[in-house]
Amino acid sequence: MINTIQAHVIGASRYSMDNGVKGAKITVMQSASADNENVLGNQVSVMTAPYEIFDQLHASAPHMPCSMELDIELRTSAASAGGKTTIHVIAARKPNATGSPQQQSSTNSDKK
Repeated sequence: MINTIQAHVIGASRYSMDNGVKGAKITVMQSASADNENVLGNQVSVMTAPYEIFDQLHASAPHMPCSMELDIELRTSAASAGGKTTIHVIAARKPNATGSPQQQSSTNSDKK
């Protein structure tokens, strides 16, 4: 299931190994929840992403850190690997003015 979240992206990196494995990592920051008495200040998280996502972030690079809309999905590794769940980013873009997911809209020329 794909979800869209608003995140404060503070950086990104990508990698390509000799064995053909490629990927990217997106680093986000969020304020600690006031309800959690064991955390103060800000929390930093790293999300996995496909190698190509780095190119989508280039347009926003001069403005980083910045808010972005991220389409994410939760991925769980095999139980033999400990069953770790990671957040995997599949798309990234600047949020629109309303802060809601961007959608295709028809132009005025389409309406008569």
